[in-house]
Amino acid sequence: MDTVQIYQHLKTKRVFGVLFGLSLIAYCAFVFFLLRAILYSPDVAEPLTVDTSAVFKKVDGKGMLVNIAGGGFDEKVQAYLAYDARNHEAIVAALPTWGHLRQVVVCGDMVYLANGHRGFQVADVSNVKQPIIVGSIDTPGRAWAIAVNGSWAYVADGAAGLQVIALDNLSQPRIVANLPIDGDAVDVLITGDRAVVATRSQGIKIVSVEFPERPRVIAQIPVEGGRLRSLALEGGRLFVVNGKDGVWEYAFDEEKGYPLIRKLETSGTAQSVVLSDKEIFVCCGKNGLEVFSITGRDTKPLLSVDTPGSARAVAVVGERVYVADNFNGVQFYKRHPEFGWQNAGMVDTPGNAWDIVVEGGHAFLADGKSGLQIVSLDKIDSSSSLQRIYTPGYVRALAVQGETIYIADGHHGLHAVRGDSNGVFHIADSFKTPGYAGDVAIKGDRIYVADGVEGLQVLTVKDEAIQLIHTVDLDGVALAVTIVDHLALVAAGKAGLYVVDVENRSGPRVIGHLGELGYLRDVAVAGEYAFVAAKKAGLLKISIKDPTSPHLVNTVELPLPLQVFAKTLAVTVHEDKMMVANATAGCQIFDVSVPETPKFLTSIASMDYVKGVSAFEGRGYLYDFKNGVHAVDLKSLQRLRSVDSSKLTGLAVVDGKALLGHGNGGISIVPLPIELSEIDLRNSQELSVFIPDPVMQGRYSLWLSKGEHSVVVPGTLRFGRPGIGSAVD
Repeated sequence: MDTVQIYQHLKTKRVFGVLFGLSLIAYCAFVFFLLRAILYSPDVAEPLTVDTSAVFKKVDGKGMLVNIAGGGFDEKVQAYLAYDARNHEAIVAALPTWGHLRQVVVCGDMVYLANGHRGFQVADVSNVKQPIIVGSIDTPGRAWAIAVNGSWAYVADGAAGLQVIALDNLSQPRIVANLPIDGDAVDVLITGDRAVVATRSQGIKIVSVEFPERPRVIAQIPVEGGRLRSLALEGGRLFVVNGKDGVWEYAFDEEKGYPLIRKLETSGTAQSVVLSDKEIFVCCGKNGLEVFSITGRDTKPLLSVDTPGSARAVAVVGERVYVADNFNGVQFYKRHPEFGWQNAGMVDTPGNAWDIVVEGGHAFLADGKSGLQIVSLDKIDSSSSLQRIYTPGYVRALAVQGETIYIADGHHGLHAVRGDSNGVFHIADSFKTPGYAGDVAIKGDRIYVADGVEGLQVLTVKDEAIQLIHTVDLDGVALAVTIVDHLALVAAGKAGLYVVDVENRSGPRVIGHLGELGYLRDVAVAGEYAFVAAKKAGLLKISIKDPTSPHLVNTVELPLPLQVFAKTLAVTVHEDKMMVANATAGCQIFDVSVPETPKFLTSIASMDYVKGVSAFEGRGYLYDFKNGVHAVDLKSLQRLRSVDSSKLTGLAVVDGKALLGHGNGGISIVPLPIELSEIDLRNSQELSVFIPDPVMQGRYSLWLSKGEHSVVVPGTLRFGRPGIGSAVD
């Protein structure tokens, strides 16, 4: 073997030796970490949980003591009391139906249920607190609707047509006839010996049920346009809910035919219709409830009621209206002599409300997959301490100056709200601005209103009356305004950002403008930068160092996983923190102590659509359409549960109370969370919390928090007037 071959052989051995050594080290490391994972148990903080609780009233009737059993309790646990505005105690019973309950028909002590794929069910509600299903039958299609006439039930069964069910034995209902119908049967009603069936796409079928076991189609009404949803019949007039094409009214006369009388024009997709003596109520989904005149030929609504969710069905009882509002449960409205229908309460049901029937002091609710919910009407207003201030318009924003709250109220301008010596708030003065009041800001003795197409209105209060002193014309739609030093910055939709000198000697005037930025909805200022909420364009950072020449610096970046869902709707700056409302991406908090380089701190997720943010006295507040207000300590970034409410459009904080804007529902006044300091920690599984009587009576929930985690203690605490007593539900 020559020298070269020997060298190559030795080199190969060395390479294999190195590889073997590395493999051995890797193998040993693998074994080490595997054994470590098996044998070593790291110290993991026990999660915060609550299993049970017991409530005891103090002997003197002042406050209560709550003993809590659970886990993860230590000295870091904090407790606070949060007001419960969702009226859960009004639900007196719930009946699972194991399907998707779509319609309810109440006949005395019996309730008949259209339960989708589960078919037709009969429930006994003679004891409303303990309803039971006494009979059922699985229909061949999907049960959408029911009509009951004597001992017969007629089911609109989707693609399976019309089912006729004998009710001679309620424990064993039986299908005695099936009538195939083109177009999917989605609703049915009975008049005499006729069944009127709405099909999704093939118009109306008139069915003879003179002999229920032999139904037959005898006539039809062709309906063009959208997809039919439901029917109503009153006084020889048939009302057909026609989706996006509104509600069509026909004369119902077999001899003269079924001529079209008028087409009621709805702003949204019509879902259902109910008639009263003088009015027609149409549920329009996300566009709320619209009311038409039952007489004459008018096709436009008399008024609209913007419900928090998606209005699906309505029950009218005298001067009261109850709306099945999808994921927002039941909304209760009363007719106000001056402002029309006003929200007077709600009950948040566990499912999605599809249909509602009011009978004998109770509302029977088809709650989708959560089955039948029975609500006591007497308990809807049980929270009498919840003060509401009704406004004639649509509450868009609130601002506070001293003891006065200013409300931007849409087409009805600006209202000034003040509290009296008893703590009761009322509208002290109003001013009708020429446009649409969408936002309000205050500095000194001046009030600035973003007034839609009418630009920026500058007002003041003189002799306790609001007066207009200047109007600043702007292109576009003024949506939001913020004041810093001598400048007003106005977000004007597609028209961009305007900079207004409000201390100019000859009156406020525009000194700077930046356009082509997207659709600007809100603006806040930190240092020499304006941060602008621009919907899909994100959060824009704009330099206003030279206010006469503002320029775009960049877009504030979000973490990559959030960018897909983000749509920036609102922004606020409080001290060195900035909060950003990003719709389904939740709320983000930034450190803007150095405004040139905002630093992302945390993101707060929401189960709904975060649309607004506010900050007061070291706390930030975010609110969404369904889940109410969440509070955040802007120093520790600890998340607190604040107030359950629905469809919030504005928020202000005064003396420990939150004033919540509810669109056309005015504003409600509720207490902010009360931090509880008297916590007796017994061990990691037991603690006690003493709760003094809160200033405002009503229903409350007790929450425990540790770090970023919070849990609610089961049960609702109800407090009466201080010194009178308290109870637990």
